[in-house]
Amino acid sequence: MKIAYFINTFTSINWGGQATSSGIKKLVEETYPDVEFVPLTLPPFPLNKIRIFRTFWEKKLANAILKDDRVNVLKNLNKLNIDKSFFEGFDTVCFNGEGAIHSKSGHLIRLMGMLYEFKKRGAFVSALNQTVDLGNNKLIQDVVKKVYSMVDYLAVREPVSQRELQKLGLNPELVPDAAYALGSFSIEKVEALTSDLNLPQKFVAVTGSSYLKRNRKSIKLMDKLLAEIQKFYKDIPIYFLANAKTDMYIAKKLKSKYGFTIFGYPEKHDRAMAVIAKAYVVIGGRQHPNIFAAMQSVPFVPLKGNTHKMEGVVELLKYPMDVLSWNDYDKFKYSFQKLESMRINLYDVVNVPKLETICLK
Repeated sequence: MKIAYFINTFTSINWGGQATSSGIKKLVEETYPDVEFVPLTLPPFPLNKIRIFRTFWEKKLANAILKDDRVNVLKNLNKLNIDKSFFEGFDTVCFNGEGAIHSKSGHLIRLMGMLYEFKKRGAFVSALNQTVDLGNNKLIQDVVKKVYSMVDYLAVREPVSQRELQKLGLNPELVPDAAYALGSFSIEKVEALTSDLNLPQKFVAVTGSSYLKRNRKSIKLMDKLLAEIQKFYKDIPIYFLANAKTDMYIAKKLKSKYGFTIFGYPEKHDRAMAVIAKAYVVIGGRQHPNIFAAMQSVPFVPLKGNTHKMEGVVELLKYPMDVLSWNDYDKFKYSFQKLESMRINLYDVVNVPKLETICLK
């Protein structure tokens, strides 16, 4: 059994990507100890990220998939830098969908074409660990429905995505995010990973969001959140967890105003999890830092991302807080008050999943 693994996020600067790939690898090793697990790095697109130059080939690929025209699927995949040799030598596919299956994703159509071809070659295809948010894009809905009706195993990581695929007539299993497979850290491990950081005795960990961009508007939105945090939590220092390049950009713009410490790249997910384990509260719109907080029984205040993934995380956990919009300035203080009123018994009502197996055959 030789497993092709993609999307390969082991080398991502994003802690969530690192954690989910690490979780999947752990599950594969425990469930199928004798297999060959091969993380694949996808080649860049033609002309890299200039989307206008590849849209034409994506549409042709989508139509070829829908017409079940394998010859043109391969032809158009080749135009998108996926050669037929990419598919050779594997009998199993572990497709880590992550956050790529959404209507604005620049990767979705190419990924669907790859899964289509793997199935045509007779591989067992398992599509899992994904948020699915397709909006009202009919072409993308049709392509996803076509390809996901072909795969051997289909799972999503939260209930909002499960309902989305059910509306397309599919029947995905609900399997929590692969990061949960890593489990919570012991006090000893947390101390070992953070002993050199000189963390404050008590601090508020703040994260960014995939909703925010590298622009003035997003800086203003974060500024307003930080101002409300500083007002409510008064003398408790802020520790800014920069989980992506955009987070780092925004954090650097506001660092001098608020005097916080920035924790980010090249730090890895295990250190981030340990820092979060020591936080008084986590506030922000990054999905995995909030998952890490839940794993360590640390209270968090969730804000929106660029898809419904945060709503899915909260629903799966049965977490008793609403996901805030970044424009809900008037609700920030109320949410902080609500959280503090529930702090002592919060994790008596939250359902933190345990993940111990994976389906690849």
